Amino acid sequence: MLELNPDIPKDPEKVSRIMASATKIFAEHGYLQAKTADIARAAEVSKGIVFRYFGDKGHLYLATVTYVIEMLTERADFTVWTDAKDLGDMIERAVRYKIQLQLEYPAEFRLSIQSFGEMNVLPEEIRPAMSALWQKQTTTSLATLEEPVLDRMKLRPGVDKAVLKKLLNAIGTSVFTEAEGFMKQYPDAKIEDFEPIINEIREEYEILEHGFEAE
Repeated sequence: MLELNPDIPKDPEKVSRIMASATKIFAEHGYLQAKTADIARAAEVSKGIVFRYFGDKGHLYLATVTYVIEMLTERADFTVWTDAKDLGDMIERAVRYKIQLQLEYPAEFRLSIQSFGEMNVLPEEIRPAMSALWQKQTTTSLATLEEPVLDRMKLRPGVDKAVLKKLLNAIGTSVFTEAEGFMKQYPDAKIEDFEPIINEIREEYEILEHGFEAE
């Protein structure tokens, strides 16, 4: 987890409570509307402790997003889809598993997705670090998740793998935004309730992989 003041002694239990409350409040209200005082109150610490540990609201947000991404990455089982036989199989496994995690960790997923869209409202001194965090995460995800499947596929001559990855990311972003909206509308939904979304994205990836013109 990112720390602005690493030399300052910190109570691990207080840090844990701050991260938990910051995750929930930033996810619910976004960066601009979230109040540091509310985060401190929910964590049962003083506002001064929050500032002493993290410096300011912007750095607290960056630390919280870093914490969330590291936590989700640590708890995810990437082997669920890295041995997929093709692109459609990979995305169906990935979406099914990620939705399962999204149901288990709704605030964490909401904040991680939301933080990418909130880049422009962050203080200027925070933006480069947030951008670097997301660039590292995207690069790691591609290398860990998609590369093993793409390397087993025979791409037709002229296909730029970098362009293909952009298309895969665009579809992935779209489906998780749709899944998040579905979760907000149906907060008690189970994984089986997402089958229409899962089937739709598999169809999208199959069209991407095999084309849409009849032979």
